Amino acid sequence: MIIALLSFLGVIAGASLQYIFTRHLENQKHHRSLRTQAYTDYLKSVCEQATLALQSQSPESRELLARMVDSKSRICLYGSEAVVSSLAAFEQIGPALNTSEQRNCFANMVSAMRKDSKGRSGASVDSLEIILMGSQ
Repeated sequence: MIIALLSFLGVIAGASLQYIFTRHLENQKHHRSLRTQAYTDYLKSVCEQATLALQSQSPESRELLARMVDSKSRICLYGSEAVVSSLAAFEQIGPALNTSEQRNCFANMVSAMRKDSKGRSGASVDSLEIILMGSQ
């Protein structure tokens, strides 16, 4: 009788722990997915803005600005401290890719996003700058 009771309690404890750990892992995966999507959306918006010559009051320009603001707000919610700081630095000098300072700041931000998403950067800032913006 006592063995059956202990077995039953063991099954209940095991199922409870499995539920808690699975729930925790799913929450982490969901948060990582939201963060990565926000990073990707912002990078696409900046690159699109850099490659398109849109008039400031055109519907396309307003749509691009709305997408950029949306992705920036999600980065503020889900991004790491390093990414938020690098985004603030990029926004402070002007979120464009016209000067070498802006391009370098953008590459630093991408490096911080990679580190946050993957746990390590794995690529130098110079390499990222060349890949994303070409050699200038």
